[in-house]
Amino acid sequence: MKQATRNYSVLFTVVTAAFVLLNCTLAFAQDATQLYKRVVNSTVTIQTDQGLGSGFFVAPSIIATNYHVIEGASEAYCFLNNSDEPYLIEGYLAADQSVDLILLKVSGVTRPAIPFSDEAVSPGQKIYAMGSPKGLPATISDGIISGMRDFEGYKLIQMTAPISPGSSGGPVLNSQGQVIGVSVSQLDSGQNLNFAIPKSYLEILLQFKQDVAKPISYLYTSRDNSAVYDDYETNYQQQDVTYDIGINKSGTPELSLDYVAHFGENSCFYFTYDMTHSSLPNQTIYMEDYRLVDLETGEVYYGNSTDLNARDNSRVIYKGTKSRFMVCFDRLPSHVRRFSLMEGECNENAFCFLNLNMNNFSIAQDVNWRVYQGNDDEGTVSFFTNENIGYIDVFFGEFKVGTITRFFSDSNYVPTCGDTGEAMLTVRLESGTYEYSAVCGQTVWRGSVTVTREGCQKVKFNK
Repeated sequence: MKQATRNYSVLFTVVTAAFVLLNCTLAFAQDATQLYKRVVNSTVTIQTDQGLGSGFFVAPSIIATNYHVIEGASEAYCFLNNSDEPYLIEGYLAADQSVDLILLKVSGVTRPAIPFSDEAVSPGQKIYAMGSPKGLPATISDGIISGMRDFEGYKLIQMTAPISPGSSGGPVLNSQGQVIGVSVSQLDSGQNLNFAIPKSYLEILLQFKQDVAKPISYLYTSRDNSAVYDDYETNYQQQDVTYDIGINKSGTPELSLDYVAHFGENSCFYFTYDMTHSSLPNQTIYMEDYRLVDLETGEVYYGNSTDLNARDNSRVIYKGTKSRFMVCFDRLPSHVRRFSLMEGECNENAFCFLNLNMNNFSIAQDVNWRVYQGNDDEGTVSFFTNENIGYIDVFFGEFKVGTITRFFSDSNYVPTCGDTGEAMLTVRLESGTYEYSAVCGQTVWRGSVTVTREGCQKVKFNK
């Protein structure tokens, strides 16, 4: 009887496990079936004279896909999945070769957009990939997110959902049928190593899409660098010229793009980070992987030099001061007139300026280039007092740098650089030793202070 009981228990366990597995399988099948029905009519197969790819609607007549699907093509069509009727691709509305994405305008057909997810993705999350692997339309596969990868400053989603040549440009969806990414590639040398571009890059592209489509023959291609530029050529490439930009970054009023200068073999962009009226005591700034995307052709140019360091050697800007920096590129071709300056995923902390049109800016006159020099070797000095002395004017040589109008009432208080209020005067200077003087009525203070790179020296005035 004991043996029989054990066998019955094992059988019950096996049957129960099988029943649970069957229920899970049916649940998955139902979820996948419902998701498929919701989104399949908003996905397409793309055919060009170069090959096949996938895509999906992000607006009623706008399709997103990979840049490499269209690159080098002279014409393109799309097919609604499970349909043989071709629809002409009129052209492209936005393109960014650096993240391998493009927005296409399609003629004669509209479909609802697949919604984007507003939640962050995480490893282990269930996902689905849709596309046309090997030209097989309306194919759905499932998997999980294996990890988030960083390739030379660009983010990619690693996933187990199988994709193949032809899947490129198809949507990767969460369990709610919302876009979390765009299928892009696989590693042939590994097992089930598939990748997707995060949807955040696509959201950026949608921000600066054009109203009128341009022919896909205008696209830059690394296969044959023969994009049509004749309509854009001017003579200015042979001249040194500076444009007065004077705009602040949206959401970050402290950051401004001041000038664009084309000279010799370089094109340089000049910025100011102004903490004069900031509510923060200080701000750390740095720059990594800066690039310019030509919005007319999708071609990408990468910065070749900057005096703003990377994250591991960042610059500190204290309240009451400002700092300037520049980024230079190899001389930009004269047809580059409408572009975006981008860093990483262009999150709220990135130094991104989107959809700039040089035709909207005038040539600058009498630029003080001196203020943009030596900023990578700056430090800070702060002057203060704990006594009710009166207004104190502070000078470096004959130049008045400001006035201390209040005092810290606690005689033992030692402020930090960037303390708020009018009881402290903070100045940013190049590294070096400076002679200063301060005047309050008949009282005069004189001394010297040594400013070190990214350091903060404090000078206290007593009666």
